[in-house]
Amino acid sequence: MNSDFFNINRFGRYLVTDIRNAIARYGISLLVMASISIAGYLLAGFFSMFLGQGWYSMDLVYRITLFVISAVVILISSPSKIYGFFTDKKEGSSFLTMPVSTMERTVSMVIVCCIAVPFAFLAIYLSLDQIVCLLDRSCGESIIMAVNDGQNYLSNVMGKMYSDIGSVMPDFEDIKAFSNPWLYYDDMAGSLLIFLLGALWFKSSKPAKTIGFMILFSIVLSMLLTPILTHGVLERFQEAANSGMSPEELMDSFPLITWMVKHAVLTDTLSDTFVNVLLFVLIWLRVKKMEH
Repeated sequence: MNSDFFNINRFGRYLVTDIRNAIARYGISLLVMASISIAGYLLAGFFSMFLGQGWYSMDLVYRITLFVISAVVILISSPSKIYGFFTDKKEGSSFLTMPVSTMERTVSMVIVCCIAVPFAFLAIYLSLDQIVCLLDRSCGESIIMAVNDGQNYLSNVMGKMYSDIGSVMPDFEDIKAFSNPWLYYDDMAGSLLIFLLGALWFKSSKPAKTIGFMILFSIVLSMLLTPILTHGVLERFQEAANSGMSPEELMDSFPLITWMVKHAVLTDTLSDTFVNVLLFVLIWLRVKKMEH
C-alpha cells in the first residue's frame, strides 16, 4: 500500500504512541468513572451504617443507573479530553508535523475513541460490578447477568412478534437480532465519532457546542423531512389503505418501505454504517485541511 497514504508498520508504531498519550490524558478520568460502582456501593453502605440501619447493598436498579450515567459521561467527554488539543495552535501544530499520514492519524483516532476507550471502560466497570456481586450476594445479580437475562427475554418477545408478523409477511427478517447488544455497537461508535468531530472542530466548550449543534441539526432535519413524510408518504399510505386494498397489495404499493420493514435489522445496520462512514470522512477532511 502507498506509504504516503497508509503504511501498516508506521501506523502500528503510531497507534501504540497514540494509545499511550490517550492513557496519559484520560486514563485517570476513565478509571474514576469505571470505579463509580465501587464508590457508590461503599458510600451507600457506610451511610446506611452511619444512620444505624446496617449495611445497605445497592441493588441492580441503582447500579444500572450509575452505569448508564458513567457511560454517557465517557461518551461525551473522552473525545474532547483525548484530542481536544488538536485545535490548540502549539500542540495541534506539533501533532500535525508528526511523520504519519492523514489516514493513519484518522484511523488511530477512531480506534482509540471507538474501540480502546469504550471497551476498557466496559471491562473495568463490569468486572468490578461482578466482583461486588460475588462478594455480597444481597446485591442481587450483576449487570452482566442482567443483560444476559434481558437479552433472553427480549429474544422470546421478538420471536413471538416475528411469528405473528411472519404470517403476513412470509419473508420477514427474523428481528430477534434486535435483542443482541452487539447490534447497537455501531450506534455507540457513531455517537463517539460525532463528539470526536466536535472535538476537532470547535475551539472551546467542545462537548457543549457539539450537543448544541446536534440539537440544531435535528430541528432543521425534522423541519425538512416532516412535510415530505406527512404530505407524501403518509397521505399516499392513507389513501391506499382507505381504497380497500389487501395487505399484499398495500405492501406492493410501497416497495421500498416494505423492503425496509421486512429487513429491519439490515436496514438499521446499513443506515448506521452509512452515517459512520460519512463521519469518518468528515473527520479525515478536518484533519487534512486543519491549519493553525
